Amino acid sequence: MTKQTPDIRLIAIDLDKTLLDESLRVPERNREALTAAAERGVTVAIATGRTHSSAARFARELGIDAPVISYNGAMVRRADDPEPMRHVRLDADLAAEIVELLVHQMTDFVYFLDEQLYVQRYDHWAHGYLARTGDQPCVAGDLRRFAGATPTKLLLLGTPEQTRARHAFFTDRYVGRIYATISLPEYMEILNPQATKATALRWLADHLGVPMECTMALGESLNDLEMIRAAGVGVFMPFADEELRAEADFVPSDPVGGVAEAVETLVLGRGAACESGGK
Repeated sequence: MTKQTPDIRLIAIDLDKTLLDESLRVPERNREALTAAAERGVTVAIATGRTHSSAARFARELGIDAPVISYNGAMVRRADDPEPMRHVRLDADLAAEIVELLVHQMTDFVYFLDEQLYVQRYDHWAHGYLARTGDQPCVAGDLRRFAGATPTKLLLLGTPEQTRARHAFFTDRYVGRIYATISLPEYMEILNPQATKATALRWLADHLGVPMECTMALGESLNDLEMIRAAGVGVFMPFADEELRAEADFVPSDPVGGVAEAVETLVLGRGAACESGGK
């Protein structure tokens, strides 16, 4: 079925497997569509699980001057500003308790603190994270040494099967005390309950004076779900899981230029009316 598309004034867009292709580059069609939207006065904001520094380089590349939503919504910060506009961290005692549990379980994880990444050892997981994001982890040995600190997030690394099991375990064990989500099949993230892409999008829309019904959000994974639901128009990429696609207002057909297809259709008026999913 079709629905009337609202006047989109703010676009929040995920990076990995959404804006970026498999080579971690911005396809030219996506770039051109976002540039055309910006020229019409639409604010384009990156919304990613990556660190601020990793996301900011894409904002600079695209000429985006809107605040960047990073760390899955834990931080909102302009690309070149020294301080964040919003930064939500994990509680110190809770973080220490979870780290103790992860060490006991011998789980590989990354500890994000004060713009730095710490790992227990430099293994294939740390190397893979560096290759994907460009963020260089620091080897810190026993991460329980940071007890008393308030990290921005914890990232658990493992197989897709381990990731799904850990998501179920931590969601049940710490219900209401953390926000647990999956950003990639191998990445399970633990954050403050107020650190979601949805809460960050609402904060940014309010800051910019944009009604939520005039926002669009685009993503491909579980960590995008709340943002897709919160936005006026939600878009999931065509290769997202079926249950996620069912939550979208629009699902593009192009697996590489899906961002451009959605923006062209719903913002620039170059395509058919919005096809609704289950939202």
